[in-house]
Amino acid sequence: MRIPRMRMSMSTAALLFVGATCSVLVARRALSETREGQQQTFPVDEARDLKGRVVPLLGRKEPTIVMINSRTCPWCKKSLTDIGRIAAGRPLPRLTVVTLEGAAAATPMLALEKITGATLLGPARTAAELQRALGHTGTPIFVAVDANGRVIRAMPGYPIYEEMKRWVAVMAGDENSP
Repeated sequence: MRIPRMRMSMSTAALLFVGATCSVLVARRALSETREGQQQTFPVDEARDLKGRVVPLLGRKEPTIVMINSRTCPWCKKSLTDIGRIAAGRPLPRLTVVTLEGAAAATPMLALEKITGATLLGPARTAAELQRALGHTGTPIFVAVDANGRVIRAMPGYPIYEEMKRWVAVMAGDENSP
């Protein structure tokens, strides 16, 4: 008796591949996010401001969203586009943007999306050291920090638009955590 071989179309194979890839990405994000209630401090305490001075990364005693980005990262640009759309001209005083190429590299990126009120910083040492300290090599990385400087949530990668709305609410000062 001969068993018939099942054939799979290219579109079915492509859909299975996309589904498996999405499952892996969702699992990685879920495992990398800081769990509610964990007491983890931000792994980097210094950065460089627009004048090149070394300053505290978290100088304010209020909830803050730290976005680690790169001027060459298309997902960082997409995230900033969404942030600009959601903010709709409102200043974002609780947003700290740490750009791997330095604080000045963020200026045109934020200006393009009409994002105002954010703190612009760059790595205090090298971009590679910053990424090693954070435990992620890619960008963007979003980190929600509470008023005491504790990490309450970390999210590597580009968030979906609906999730970005929650992060922007913190950036604008409307909420304390995403």
